[in-house]
This record gives sequence, structure tokens and C-alpha cells, in this order.
Amino acid sequence: MVLTAGQVQYNAIANYVDARYVNAPEAMWRLLGSHINDRSHAVMRLPVHLPNQKRVTFKDGHEEETSEAARSRQTMFESWFQLNQSDLDAQTLLNTDIPYNYMYDRNNWKRRKRGGNKIVARMYVLNVKDAERFYLRIMLLHVLGTASFKFLRTVDNVIYDTFKQAAFHRHLLNSYEEWDHCLHL
Repeated sequence: MVLTAGQVQYNAIANYVDARYVNAPEAMWRLLGSHINDRSHAVMRLPVHLPNQKRVTFKDGHEEETSEAARSRQTMFESWFQLNQSDLDAQTLLNTDIPYNYMYDRNNWKRRKRGGNKIVARMYVLNVKDAERFYLRIMLLHVLGTASFKFLRTVDNVIYDTFKQAAFHRHLLNSYEEWDHCLHL
């Protein structure tokens, strides 16, 4: 609180910093030189989207430029398809295993030289009500070498119309194992 010419000015941030309370355990940690918080692993979020359903953020007045950029730009997910088309090693990995061996930089996946053991890959959680994306996600957790959306919908040389049908014909929905797995995570 500062008094100036009969007015009272209240600075909430300065008051918070000046009146910070340090409890006994935190004081002991600081006195012993231990880290209060530390960053050990990087979390890489892996997006999942359906064909032609990229996430786009628009700014007022720039709708045309944004939509044109979204059409021409590949998402991280689509870049993973490109990686699987060109790299035989990537075809042996699931979507969730890619960040341990590759890094995503400037809309491309590049082979990682070091640091893959400090990554935690997390695929976005999807609701069962968003059925097609949910079944797409299930297949990404089980199918190796995915090169396109069409590749995922193809089972035994038959191209199915939906990801749910493809997941069913891949025998990923024939038991309650996936639901049990969901509930135990």
C-alpha cells in the first residue's frame, strides 16, 4: 500500500511477493539446497484428428489467410503419416513410440540423436461419444506403420467406410479388453 497526496494505491502483486509465507517443510528444503520443483521429462502431446478436420484458430480479420494456411500446412499427425511412408524404421513403431526415436521440428519428424529417454508421449484422450476419433485412436495404439487414413481403414485389402468398422475387422473390439484397459489407466 502506497500513500500519495491523500490517495491510497494498492499493489496486489507487490503485497503478495512481500508477504509470502514459507512453511517449515519448504524452509527446510530451501536451507538444505534441495530442488523445490524440477523438470525431468518433457511431455509430448500427440494429436488425433479425422481427415479434413484439422484444428484451426482464427483471428478477427484474418480468416482467409488462416484458412489458406491451414489447407497447405500439415499437422503433426499428418507428418507422422509422411514419416511412415518414407522411413522403414518408423514403420516398426506405434504412434505413441515415435517421440522416443524422432523429434518434431518445423512440421517434420527428424531422427532423434539423444534425449529420447526423457520424453513422455501422451495421446489426447477422446470421449467414446466422439466415436470415429475414438476408434481411430484405438487403432493408433495397435497398428504399426500407419501411412494414411486410408491405410487404417484397410483390413485384408478391404477399405471400410468408418474407423469403427476397420477396428472391428482388426479384432480390436471383439472383447472387453480395451474397455478394461481404459478403466484401469
